[in-house]
Order: sequence, then structure tokens, then C-alpha cells
Amino acid sequence: FWLHGDESRERLEGYVAKVAEGGNGSFTTESRPHRDWLGGGWFRDVAICLAAAKQHDLKLWIFDEKWWPSQGVAGNVPPQYAAKQLQASAVDVTGPSLFEADGYAGESSIAAVAGRVADDGAIDGRSLIDLAGSVHNGRLAWNVPEGQWRVMKFTYTLAPGLGQGGGRELSVDGLSPECVEWYLRTVYAPHYDRFKEDFGKTIVGFFYDEPETRGDWGTALNPVLAELGVDWKQAYVAYKFTLSGEAQAAARYQFLEARAEAWGRTMYGGITRWCQQRGVESI
Repeated sequence: FWLHGDESRERLEGYVAKVAEGGNGSFTTESRPHRDWLGGGWFRDVAICLAAAKQHDLKLWIFDEKWWPSQGVAGNVPPQYAAKQLQASAVDVTGPSLFEADGYAGESSIAAVAGRVADDGAIDGRSLIDLAGSVHNGRLAWNVPEGQWRVMKFTYTLAPGLGQGGGRELSVDGLSPECVEWYLRTVYAPHYDRFKEDFGKTIVGFFYDEPETRGDWGTALNPVLAELGVDWKQAYVAYKFTLSGEAQAAARYQFLEARAEAWGRTMYGGITRWCQQRGVESI
């Protein structure tokens, strides 16, 4: 049931009457695209539809976006809450020696890992070392053991957007709880603040549509890897580089599995829990 912000009260009420006349039991208020989504005009139009739904004994769902895909927040996602992509770089070193380099700290820094280079040029997964204890004030100073080693630095950058923004509009990071909490405060909570008396009654829930992401890293990823019993170092190296032997396929799969599980729990699970706590559903 598309709302654009330029329909009169009479037109909206007449449309809802037709929805009921057609034998429907519910409808979704959709802003495709509303000229004042999340503004006074949007909530005015939802209120008109809500009153008409009550009059005709209909149930009402709320679409959670101005256009699509959902979780783009109409192109208004701040960078600090936007989806992130894992980045990696590497330096080969020979030991025994002291390896020193700057640039191993900062807001976008994730981890530094060293691994012995195997005969096939890949990384021996059994040799991986977390170098966090060797980083001080952003400078890495590591005593390299004997042999050929690869020092790998993991950081993140913002993931490109998708959908109607032509790739320019950022989307919410569904792999980080703090970002999903911002999303719920920004999009979902204002509806509850205005219509809470109708939640679980005439308003039965929220509808999201065709969410997409190129995000593959967030703060929920490592806890899920740990829960699954996966060495995060092996998963990261297999995802961005190559582990030696049969370890590669398994570790890369485990990274992708944990990413999907963490996103599902954090973004979609977060929406679902928020809705259930207020007596409605997420579909």
C-alpha cells in the first residue's frame, strides 16, 4: 500500500476501504518513495491508514525503508554505523631478525598475525601467531623466529552501497550490535513511540525487503567464531590469503559460515527480538 506523501486523507481512506472490500485481512504501509519518510508527513499518513484499518477491521504492517533495499535508511547511514569490509596486506620477512613497522593501530585496525611460509608458498595454519602483544603506540616490533614468515595486517574499510543509490548509499552494519541498535533507534523506535497503544493489536509488525550487503566484518564475528570452536586467525588468513594444504577450504568455509550466522543473529535476530518485546513480528 504505497504512500508518497502527496495523497489526501480522503484518497488514503478510500484506498483502505477498497483493500477491505477486496477481501484482504491486512496491508502494508510502504513509502515507495515517501517525500517525508520518518518525518511528520510519514507519521501523519501512517496514522490515517491506522485509523482506517481499525474502522474496517484490518491489520497493518509497516515497511521499514523509504525505498529498497532495507537497512539503507534512505541513504542516511552515518559512516560509523555502516557495513564494513575486511582488508588485508602482508610483508614477507626472514628470521631470526627484528621486524619493525608503523601503522598497526587506529580506528580501522583489527589484528596483526604472523605465519610461517610453507613449501608451497601458502601459510602453515599451525604456526599462526597473534601479534597484538608486539604492538605499542601503533608500532609493531616482533622478533622473527628462524625461517620464512609472512606478517599480515587486517583492517576494515567501509563497504560499498547497493540498490537504488547506485552503489553510493551506505547500508547498516549488521555484524556489529552497536550499529543495529542505532538502526532500531532510528527507524523502528519512532513508530513505537507514536503508535505503541496499537502494537500487537491493529499493528502486527514490520516488513523488510530485499536487504543486501557487501559487509563481511563486524564486532560480532569473532565471538561467533569462538563459539563455533574456530581459530579466528586461521579463518581470517584463509579468507584473505591462503593456508597450506587441506586447511584452506575448511577455514575459509568457517569464516563465511560465521559471517552469515553473526549477521543473522545480530541484524535479523536484533530486529526480531525488538519486535517480539513489543508484541509484534518481523517479516
